[in-house]
Amino acid sequence: MSPSLAKAGSSGSDVDAPNAMIDDKRRKRMISNRESARRSRMKRQKQMEGLVSEKSILERKIHEDNEKYIAVWQNHFALESQNKILRDEKMKLAEKLKNLQHILASYEVPESDKDIEVSDKFLNPWQVSSPVKLITTSGMFKF
Repeated sequence: MSPSLAKAGSSGSDVDAPNAMIDDKRRKRMISNRESARRSRMKRQKQMEGLVSEKSILERKIHEDNEKYIAVWQNHFALESQNKILRDEKMKLAEKLKNLQHILASYEVPESDKDIEVSDKFLNPWQVSSPVKLITTSGMFKF
C-alpha cells in the first residue's frame, strides 16, 4: 500500500490530534481576542465618560465666565458713562475758571498803585459811617 492510502485508512485519532491542537489554539486565540476587544471597549467607554465629564465642566466654566464678562462689561459701561460726565464737567469748570481768571486780570491793581491806602468808606460805600438824618419837607412845597 502507498503511504497516502495508509494515512487515509488509519484510525481517526492520529489525524484528529493535530486538528485538535489547532482547534485548541484557535479557540484560545479567539477567547484572547474577545477578552482584548472587551478590554478595548471598556477603555474606550471610560475615555468617553471622561470626555463627557470634562465637556460638562468646561461648559459650566464657559457659562460662569460669560456671566463674569457681562458683569465686567456692564461695570465698564457705567464707568465710561461716569467718566464722560466728569470730563464734560471738567471742561465746564475749566471754562468757568478761565473766565474768572480773565475777570480777575482786568481788576488787578498795577504795581504803582499798591502802596496807596484806601479808607474803609471807599471800600464799602454802601455803609454810611455817620448817623442817618431824615429829610423832612417842612412846607417847602406849598401849593
